[in-house]
Amino acid sequence: MNNEGQLRLNWVEWIVLAVVIIGAINWGLVGAAHFLTDGGNWNVVNLIFGADGLDVIWLENAVYLIVGLAGLYEVYMAYRIYTTGRRVPSRTETA
Repeated sequence: MNNEGQLRLNWVEWIVLAVVIIGAINWGLVGAAHFLTDGGNWNVVNLIFGADGLDVIWLENAVYLIVGLAGLYEVYMAYRIYTTGRRVPSRTETA
């Protein structure tokens, strides 16, 4: 929501931001594991939902889907931030 040139986030947008940050940290761990442990598994989502041979691959994929959708929503939020910073003055402000 715009408030006099400032962008205010609602609770949904804060949750989306948290999901994207957690997803980014997870992918950072996946990359670090491949460099530091010669192919180790530091994928937290896989360790939680894919451990012990449980047949919950659909749940793991649902988490990945949610993170992906949150990332797409962040693209929209980035556009809002960009347009908020480039506010066009109204005709009464320029006169």
